[in-house]
Amino acid sequence: MSSHKRTWVPIAGATLIAAGALVSPATARADLHNIKYIARIDGVTTGSQATFVLNGRQTGSTGISAVPGSVFEADTVLPDPQLAGMQILLHWPYSANAHCEIDVDDHIFTQVDQLVAPTPNSGDPMNGVLQCGATPDRLGIPSG
Repeated sequence: MSSHKRTWVPIAGATLIAAGALVSPATARADLHNIKYIARIDGVTTGSQATFVLNGRQTGSTGISAVPGSVFEADTVLPDPQLAGMQILLHWPYSANAHCEIDVDDHIFTQVDQLVAPTPNSGDPMNGVLQCGATPDRLGIPSG
């Protein structure tokens, strides 16, 4: 092998290592998942609320429209779909069918449709709550 050919071998090796380092950050970002939270209450209520995981231990909360059938949607990105979770809260004296859905990378991950009927003067923190996805402790909400 001539000295000219031996010079190119280390250069080619260094180039491949550098190219691999450039690809690694993109691979790490590919492990993130697009999460879509969808909540709907099919009944007249006031003060209803959706609480959902944004990232890590952070949650977001928002009021849900009192107009029956109005849909609430929120998007976030999480490293693990198992961390995605949402709760829909209805207050007494209202009861209604509620829809809670979590989509991961444009596919339904979990979905719950259920009548939520809170009871008056209940000390249960889950009274009037529809849960889907991650458990309440992951949402930072007491589970009772």
